[in-house]
Amino acid sequence: MSYFTTDLERLSFQSIRHQLIIVDRNWRIRSCNTAWQNGLGQLYSEQNRSDIYRLSSETFHYLHLLQTWAAYEERTRIEAIIQHFEKIQHSFDHCHTYDISLQFANLDIRWFRLELTPLPQSDPSLPIELALIAHTDITEQKQIEQQLKQALSEVRTLRGLLPICAVCKQIKDEQDIWNSVESYLEKHTHAEFTHDICPDCIRRLYPKYSNILDKRS
Repeated sequence: MSYFTTDLERLSFQSIRHQLIIVDRNWRIRSCNTAWQNGLGQLYSEQNRSDIYRLSSETFHYLHLLQTWAAYEERTRIEAIIQHFEKIQHSFDHCHTYDISLQFANLDIRWFRLELTPLPQSDPSLPIELALIAHTDITEQKQIEQQLKQALSEVRTLRGLLPICAVCKQIKDEQDIWNSVESYLEKHTHAEFTHDICPDCIRRLYPKYSNILDKRS
């Protein structure tokens, strides 16, 4: 079975940085590029050499590999993706994109974006029986997303109307308890307080120092 019609297509397939494989409608891997051999292909080789997973060239089944490599906390979601793929029984007719996490032999977890694209046959009347699957490492992107989510979860903001005493300026919280301004803000924000005294209070409480403030102004 020929996958490429020109030398340029063959060269592009091998030189592109994304990890690429070609699968048939039975999800057997029919071809892979250099990036895949040096990436996920090595993951397969390490596990196969250790004889943990017996996968011969005759049973080089892509969905089995996904199941084998699934990170523990992602197994349920990846199982759902595999079940969706398995429903494609006759030919590839749609593009699909999924983000999954895979666990390497050193227990390192890496995220990949899988993009499945049907490969048209030379004869348009024939069903599409091959698909190209690109694997893009998005681990750094996922880590940044996780850091942003963590940061957002730690950010607390004040919104709406706050009941504040017109005399002592205490604020009533959600439990109808009156708190000092400092106490309330420390509970509802990440602000910390250090005490100082403003010029107006200095003039009122310590009038003998007022002339010093007036000279500064």
